Amino acid sequence: MKFIFADSQDFVDPGYDFEKDAYSKDRVLQRTDRYPHEMFEKKPYDGMLVSRAILADGVYKTAGAYSIMQSQRFKREGASRFLRYSNGPIFGDSGAFSYAKLEKPPYNNEEMVEYYMQCGFTHAVSVDHIIFEYDPRFDNENDDFVVSDDMKSRYDITLHNAKEFIRISKDKEALFEPIGAVQAWSPKSMQEASKSLVEMGYKYIGIGGLVPLDVDQCEEIIAAVRKAIPKEIKIHLFGFAKAKQLHRFVKYDITSFDSTSPLIRAFKDSKFNYYSPKEHYTAIRVPSSDGTAALKRKISSGLLSQEYAQKMEKESLNAIRSYDRGEISREEALSKVISYEKLFKDKIPEERYRQVLEAKYWKTCQCEICKDVGVEVAIFRNSNRNRRRGFHNLWQFMRELDELLEGQNK
Repeated sequence: MKFIFADSQDFVDPGYDFEKDAYSKDRVLQRTDRYPHEMFEKKPYDGMLVSRAILADGVYKTAGAYSIMQSQRFKREGASRFLRYSNGPIFGDSGAFSYAKLEKPPYNNEEMVEYYMQCGFTHAVSVDHIIFEYDPRFDNENDDFVVSDDMKSRYDITLHNAKEFIRISKDKEALFEPIGAVQAWSPKSMQEASKSLVEMGYKYIGIGGLVPLDVDQCEEIIAAVRKAIPKEIKIHLFGFAKAKQLHRFVKYDITSFDSTSPLIRAFKDSKFNYYSPKEHYTAIRVPSSDGTAALKRKISSGLLSQEYAQKMEKESLNAIRSYDRGEISREEALSKVISYEKLFKDKIPEERYRQVLEAKYWKTCQCEICKDVGVEVAIFRNSNRNRRRGFHNLWQFMRELDELLEGQNK
């Protein structure tokens, strides 16, 4: 089971100054920054995925993560060189979530095959159209669960595109491995779509629509699909965020899955930001006093002075670092953190902060991020800290995945 990391311009400035909160003087966005695979001796994933939707290439107007210049360079240089990623698969897909509200996908099959070939993807996914209305009760011919015309249209579009995609790929002698996308609304319809893809000649299929589903629904789908297709057919899971439940899926011979969950949790989860083998901790929030909306409102209304807010912010950061060096107690450090956070927030996760400070996992973690920046990785503050913590999470997740697979193989 290979872990494929979906790129969304997730990189850091290797020379970032944490004391001054300043970028390197010679920093050039993306070019001098470092991706997760450039920060570790062992890559924290088995491959990468780039969705067409994040490119600003004029084919379909989205708020892409890549600038126009970066998108042009991506196509000119190819995926591997642009990402500075070698010795591993690079998947490409059309980014169905980005155009889910459209009647049909904005890309045609001929152009997508050319795009995949131009960029040198090793694996390329057919153009799908996402179906959100999953429910097993659609299989029971229940009047309350009738498949709509829109659902049928998206199902037909996805299969039609898959048929055209594999034909064009063969005609052009494309070097990538084609992956047929599965979109449907129930276990039975997922089975039927998967069988159709196999009949078209696909050796690798990708199950879509899993992101909003719970883990039981995901397993229900995957079990149904695996039962309906030959064992040698490879399966990819798109946007599989159920990382903590992977042990439930090993038995289905999953070839690969893509996810950004370990990284995103570093700065979007309200509780579990910092991974360790035993538990996931809450990062300590010390936001900039200049950029915190609640603080700015109090300052502009005269309830608080800018100087006092900056003083409390600085004391909070210094207290965490002093605790890390063993100069003050945990409770002293925690007191400073809470005093600052109370300026702009009512509910503070005091006990969770106490746990992460007590654990000091950054002291014993063997990953390059924790060794390099120490306690800064546990501070929730700006992208260079938060992304580094996300990189650490990827490393920890990959380590646990390796252990899971090794245990299954014994």
